[in-house]
Amino acid sequence: MKKFWTVMLVATLCVACAVPAATAAKKATKKAAPKKAGQEAAQVTEGQLAQLLVQVLGLSRFLPANPSDQQCFGILLDNSVMPGKGWNSDTVVTKATLARVVVQAMKKQGDIKNPDDPKEWIDYLKGLGVPLDAVGETVYYIDPLPEPVAPNVVSATVDPLQKRHKFDPTDETQYGVDMAVIVRVLSQFEFVAGEFRPLPVTPD
Repeated sequence: MKKFWTVMLVATLCVACAVPAATAAKKATKKAAPKKAGQEAAQVTEGQLAQLLVQVLGLSRFLPANPSDQQCFGILLDNSVMPGKGWNSDTVVTKATLARVVVQAMKKQGDIKNPDDPKEWIDYLKGLGVPLDAVGETVYYIDPLPEPVAPNVVSATVDPLQKRHKFDPTDETQYGVDMAVIVRVLSQFEFVAGEFRPLPVTPD
């Protein structure tokens, strides 16, 4: 009788351990299942997309080392790359948004006849053979901008004598007369009888 109860106890413990393990395995399989066609792009925010686009388009050289999302949005807007409702750091990227900004980054938005129709942006990229299932894979098809626009950029100039960078955000050059040059020129003349005459040459 003891053997019977021992076998029953072991069997119960095995079942109790096996059920949670099977449930966990089922959940893991469900999470790892591939996305079905028609679902949204991977859970990437517009802020992350903007950071990636700035790198791919070659705009990062115009920004600080670790630009904020807002700085990335600004330079992308200057280059006419923007989702339909504007940039928002926390908004999750949809296929329609991804298609729109990628077409704009390719400078092909003129080929879109009805820009208010998200499907047209998606179909246009599909026609080019550009996949929209993963953000990283999609932006791979974008080339750096040949003539990027960066109007509000910090320009760096190097003074070789000081061995450090000077940053001048705006051009504050003041135009006027360099008085030192005028003084030097006038010092070569003397004012005699109402007129300027060159100084006589003296032997050294």
